[in-house]
Amino acid sequence: MSTTTDRITVLNPTAPPRQLRTEMAVRPEDLRGKAVGFLWNSKPNGDVLFQRLEQLLREKYEIPVALYRRKPTASIPAEPRVIEEMASTVAVAVVGLGD
Repeated sequence: MSTTTDRITVLNPTAPPRQLRTEMAVRPEDLRGKAVGFLWNSKPNGDVLFQRLEQLLREKYEIPVALYRRKPTASIPAEPRVIEEMASTVAVAVVGLGD
């Protein structure tokens, strides 16, 4: 009698967690009088959320400027010129999505 042992190799396709080393930007103590930027990733309802957030920030902190920019899709990074414009124009940027 012949015995055959078949083996199945199971691979784990997951990668170990990444160590993120990016430090957060220093937050201003107060938003009063500061320009605020909104970077939207073009998902549905993100624009609605940002418009409401802008309204609340204008009422509470009297922000003078709201700069809106958008990425073409959620999976593509913002163009460097968009990041540079926001960095040179606003004190705080809100980056978000919708759905």
